[in-house]
Amino acid sequence: MKLLFSLIIVTLSFSPTFAQKGTTQKQISDVLSLCELADNWKDHNRNKIRVRAILVSGAEQTWLYDPACKNGEALTYVSFRQHVKGAMKRLDQIIAKDRRTQVILEGIFYGPEPYKKVDSKLPASIRERLEKSPKGYGHMNSFKTMIEVTKVIEAAEVPHDVPTSKP
Repeated sequence: MKLLFSLIIVTLSFSPTFAQKGTTQKQISDVLSLCELADNWKDHNRNKIRVRAILVSGAEQTWLYDPACKNGEALTYVSFRQHVKGAMKRLDQIIAKDRRTQVILEGIFYGPEPYKKVDSKLPASIRERLEKSPKGYGHMNSFKTMIEVTKVIEAAEVPHDVPTSKP
């Protein structure tokens, strides 16, 4: 009886249908477009995601854009964790030549969030404005969203006919 029960458990654990039902988080293997991420940031806030976009490395910050999304605006600030896995060497080689690369990145995504601790000693007008406005990311808080990269899945050269991002 125990042997039969053990065989059933083993069989069910290898069954694709049973294994998928046990998954509570969205499949990380799904790659989002930057447009999808920007338009539905609340669905992905503070979650591990994969995103396809063009990464640009500027003088003071690094960001993602997609020429097909929001007129090619720079949309998401990019921060790299220490010891990023994957194709980081390839990404660095391409960036050294062109300053931009097509990427698929994996990491934790952060959307616009309110300030959690606003100094109560600030003048009321400033304090209220801060409490109502979302914090930003990157140099001078110039981005509403950020990805903290844990893995570079893919890095490739950007064709020369692809427009650059708009600041």
